[in-house]
Amino acid sequence: MFDNSILEEERQQDELPVGATLLLGQYRIERYLVRGGFGITYLAHDSLDRQYVIKECFPGALCGRSAGKVYPLSSEWANQFASVLKHFLSEARRVARLSHPNIVQVHQVFEENNTAYMAMAYVDGEDMLSISDNEPERLTPDVLGSTLRDALNAIDYLHGIGILHRDISPDNLMLGAENHLTLIDFGAAREQLGRDNRALSVLLAVKDGYSPHEFYLKDVEQTPASDLYSLGATFYHFVTGAAPPNSQDRVAALAAGRPDPYVRLMDGDWDHDVNFLLAIDRALEVLPQDRIGTAREWLDLLDAPPCARPERPTPAVDGDLSVTISRLVETTNREVQQGMPGYAKKLADQRLKNRRQRATDYGQQEKPAQQVDIFGNPVENVEAWMREQDRAVRGQAKAVRRDDNGRAEPANKKDTAGAERPVSRSTIGRFLAACLPGRRESDASALQN
Repeated sequence: MFDNSILEEERQQDELPVGATLLLGQYRIERYLVRGGFGITYLAHDSLDRQYVIKECFPGALCGRSAGKVYPLSSEWANQFASVLKHFLSEARRVARLSHPNIVQVHQVFEENNTAYMAMAYVDGEDMLSISDNEPERLTPDVLGSTLRDALNAIDYLHGIGILHRDISPDNLMLGAENHLTLIDFGAAREQLGRDNRALSVLLAVKDGYSPHEFYLKDVEQTPASDLYSLGATFYHFVTGAAPPNSQDRVAALAAGRPDPYVRLMDGDWDHDVNFLLAIDRALEVLPQDRIGTAREWLDLLDAPPCARPERPTPAVDGDLSVTISRLVETTNREVQQGMPGYAKKLADQRLKNRRQRATDYGQQEKPAQQVDIFGNPVENVEAWMREQDRAVRGQAKAVRRDDNGRAEPANKKDTAGAERPVSRSTIGRFLAACLPGRRESDASALQN
């Protein structure tokens, strides 16, 4: 029975301390690694001094730790915590029977400290999120192509025996020696079961940017296409350096009649195979029925003859020049778009070079254009040029002035008060405005000026 007095005690930190032992001293905690919605992961070694990764069932939204033991945060959460624990144990035992070269091996499953643990093989490598952040030059098109195939083969194996991983993201893909990929962290994995588990999934296992919208909803079916959305989002990150827009935001935009904020990889200038990019775009469709349905279908698409990039229509020249200019500007803005912002820093120099080249091709410039007069002559010193034009206009005004009947008269003719008539400032302003455009950013804007 749940003991409310536990909540009155001062809790220790959530993580097990370094040196803590599990399973009668068989495993000793070496250090904390990471935590997620379902649990906390540690590096440990066993009594034979072999390294393992220990995953502890610790849904932080539902539980806390006191005196080393794990307890629900309140009696209201007791049933939910018990359900998560039961799910963790059943799926851990199921995953322990998996055997695939690209899936981490589970060695042992046991209960202790009022919770449960998985002891998994230690993968000597680095997660691909860290590689993408710190060494993006490692993630070449060839490496990403081969790791995607490894991931798809692992997912095809999982789906073939009725398991959804449900937590595919850059930090759960490990890259080891010779770029061998290993899929890790099965704390959120489950069979395709009923709504009770889906309700827990909403609370514990969604990752903004990587989770499809059905992961947020307890009454929506989750299918292999759900895992493939997460895989597509993961490789979108590897290509661009950032996750795609949150699926909830995409659904909200479409429901409101606004454009999908997702920027297709096929619309960017990425140094990858066309089928590679197209498949990611298809996996990231908002509606499950529009996505790639199976990992095998995705693999077949990668092996298909390369498809051509879709050509954008050339704007037609209408009789109305303003409409034509508007379409040219719209096309130019679309063409120079570089995928999503935030792509890996090691690739930035090359992509900046590409962007500058395209800007040159479309008549655009990286910095403000040289100031020129209406005849195209360069103006180096704008203030001096304006003073010169002011003197010239005043000189012309003094040379010739016409009276109200159109007859020429001396420009310095005195008015009735004896004062000399000044040249209208508005006349000078209009002249200067016509002569000195502030900036010429493109052929289209020059035509408008």
